[in-house]
Amino acid sequence: MPVLLVVTFLAFCNYAAMLAVVPLWAAHGGAASGAVGATTGVMMAATVATQLAMPWLFRVLSLRAMLLLGAVLLGVPTPFYVLSSSIVPVMGLTVVRGVGFGLMVVAGATLVTAVARPGRLAAAASLYGAAAALPNLGALAGGVWLARTVGFTAVFWAAGAAALAGAALALALPGLRGSSDRVAMVDVRAIAAPLVVFVLSAASFGAVTTFLPVAVPGTGDAALALLVASVALVVGRLGSGAVGDRLGPGRLLPAGVLLCAAGLAVLAGSLDGGAALQVGAALLGLGFGTAQNDSFVTVVRRLGPARSGTASTIWNIAYDGGLGLGAVALGGVVAGLGYAGAFVALAGAIAVGLVVATLLTPRSRATPGR
Repeated sequence: MPVLLVVTFLAFCNYAAMLAVVPLWAAHGGAASGAVGATTGVMMAATVATQLAMPWLFRVLSLRAMLLLGAVLLGVPTPFYVLSSSIVPVMGLTVVRGVGFGLMVVAGATLVTAVARPGRLAAAASLYGAAAALPNLGALAGGVWLARTVGFTAVFWAAGAAALAGAALALALPGLRGSSDRVAMVDVRAIAAPLVVFVLSAASFGAVTTFLPVAVPGTGDAALALLVASVALVVGRLGSGAVGDRLGPGRLLPAGVLLCAAGLAVLAGSLDGGAALQVGAALLGLGFGTAQNDSFVTVVRRLGPARSGTASTIWNIAYDGGLGLGAVALGGVVAGLGYAGAFVALAGAIAVGLVVATLLTPRSRATPGR
């Protein structure tokens, strides 16, 4: 577990830094808002496509091999961004990194379910989630600041080196195998509502990390807001893990999504900077961290321990698909509504989606596979 946490931290340093810097690099090259949003969308599309191949990948690769290969595919392409800020090469490099990220997140989450002590899955998942989220504290906000003050080249080389260091450490992990069994319709019904709700929270975070550095004019304000969101995300994830095993899965998810919607609404009214911008970022991060941990535990519990690989794959598809969906959706409406209007519209859509998902949730809370 300690080796996994360090490998995850290093690989996510690459991911977190590039999450906001790649859209900024594309905007620097003259890309329109739709294309800027598509940089995150194509990353997540490649990630999801890789995750859809997991039933086959679990049969041919160990979890260690997936983590090693994923870190390499994240790290090697990153310095090559410096060659061009044109949208086509940026998209091409991002697709390769998306494949690597897909391997990393599914293999890492599956390994967590294998090493978690009985009855302590929420706590173990929160530690893994913290290792994945902690890079945001420096890399997400720091990458934007470094790109605007020192230059993009320094960010690209540092992020590439971090992922490759994680690849080297992954050699020390055990060669365990994952499993990915078919999911019956009864399982789909059991996990559909929490997944839909979680996708909404992921969409909010993907939209903000993609467009906030572009929408907020001040370098310091945007970087600080991303830092605040990252700190709050870690707090939300660890807090959810601390109480989740006692409360039971699914209890904290609606509150997390509502916090995301509230954060978007506050951000929409404070894009000129100031304290309100940081409050909105804090609400968003806290909500997303809470939703991450509780939704993951809910999906794993409802599918059962024998299908941990399947649960990890499905949850990560929801996570990455939501991030990409939020970025693409916001990029599509920014031209008509402006950044503030687009944030408000997304907040409203999230609130409505939560209500609909809650109404459609079956009254029975049966847990298949347990």
